[in-house]
Amino acid sequence: MEIKTQILKMIQKKDSDLPTLPVVVDRIISVASDEKTTTEELAQVISYDQGMTNKLLKLSNSIYYAQKTKVETIKRAITIIGFDEIIGIALGMGILSSFTDKSSLSLDMKALWIHGIGVATASKELAKRTNPGIANKIFIPALLHDMGKVIYSIYFRDEYMKVRQLATEKKKPLYFAENAVFKLDHAILSALLMKRWNFPQSIVLPCRFHHNPESAPIKFRHQSLIINLADYLTQKAGIGHSGNPVPVTIKNSPKKIGVNQSILKLTIDQLKRKEGEIKEFFNITTEV
Repeated sequence: MEIKTQILKMIQKKDSDLPTLPVVVDRIISVASDEKTTTEELAQVISYDQGMTNKLLKLSNSIYYAQKTKVETIKRAITIIGFDEIIGIALGMGILSSFTDKSSLSLDMKALWIHGIGVATASKELAKRTNPGIANKIFIPALLHDMGKVIYSIYFRDEYMKVRQLATEKKKPLYFAENAVFKLDHAILSALLMKRWNFPQSIVLPCRFHHNPESAPIKFRHQSLIINLADYLTQKAGIGHSGNPVPVTIKNSPKKIGVNQSILKLTIDQLKRKEGEIKEFFNITTEV
């Protein structure tokens, strides 16, 4: 049975080997899908999980957010970190914890998660400059855009090592090698997984199209373009590692988003300066 068929069966089968997400994450997904959700309601949902609450409080007091006074309540942490960002971080932590008992992976999960934080950081900065209305919303799909690689790395370890080897030999991006070998790339796999877990389209579609953003539905095209470019800039800055042997972005992506070369250089420089903060972000959100 080819890998693509195995994956589709795994995604569609309710009792497959794929982990079920913690109850708190299911509740957070429901909250993320309802635009009427208040800060108080989100704080109440997160408070059900003491471990997550403690990490988010610690994160809101970290150098990444540079607060002068101590943040002591989850409601204030939401105000500091941002409503959508805190949903994204909570989802990321929940998903990551579901895979923590997996070992001997073909990808470095620490480097991949740091890369995701870098892409989320760069995406938010690019969105602020080009489309401020999506600046908060973009953090979640940017953070989780490479989730499909986690599935490949865990469930198809040996095959994925061959995919990575092919990408390195051909000096091509991973998604090219994934399509050549599996007939399914990690962006599509991320979207399939998110649909299984009932993620809203505002998260699913920018992830699904981050390597071919011009094919994205018009409503999510700018987000997809930004994540595509932020992915490239994060790799150029050397923040974490996505497993990609060569950083690529689509032709004329800066122009399509509305930024010039000096903004690209500035974004790379900002990422390099923030590397310590991004690593602290990683350490807090992944500590046991």
